[in-house]
Amino acid sequence: MGKRQVHVIPVRKPVTYALLLLTTGLMATLLFLLSGRAYASDRNPLWDLTASLLGAGAPVSRSALLAFLMPVIAHTLLFLPWGFLAFVAIDTPGRPRRTTYLMTVAGALIVAGALFLWQRSLPTRVTSTTDAFANAAGALAGAALGHMRKGVRIRFEF
Repeated sequence: MGKRQVHVIPVRKPVTYALLLLTTGLMATLLFLLSGRAYASDRNPLWDLTASLLGAGAPVSRSALLAFLMPVIAHTLLFLPWGFLAFVAIDTPGRPRRTTYLMTVAGALIVAGALFLWQRSLPTRVTSTTDAFANAAGALAGAALGHMRKGVRIRFEF
């Protein structure tokens, strides 16, 4: 038996842009459908966590920690595919990687800001300013995966 041939499936830039737009639309739809369905509190768990770490407040309960971490994790995971697709769409051989990363995160902040402003207009909104930073972190992680894709070769054996 000889060597198996590796098949490469090229995905053109317009398809990547279309997938990026589709992902953005799906994210907006998901945020709209989930609007008002999350737990909301008048107190920000970040302040309780900061006060506890500085020794100025009571120890943070497990539920308060989860109330802070779960939206951060959800928003980070929400923007992971967006960051991947944006990095792949923006990346060109002549552009420095740092610029591509900056453009991806800046684009994520613009989209996150637009989604934040849109959510603020909804009567059943549940949003905070930390969401935008978690979205940027997710986009940065997605951009890192988009950068790493060039060094990874996946081969399926049949």
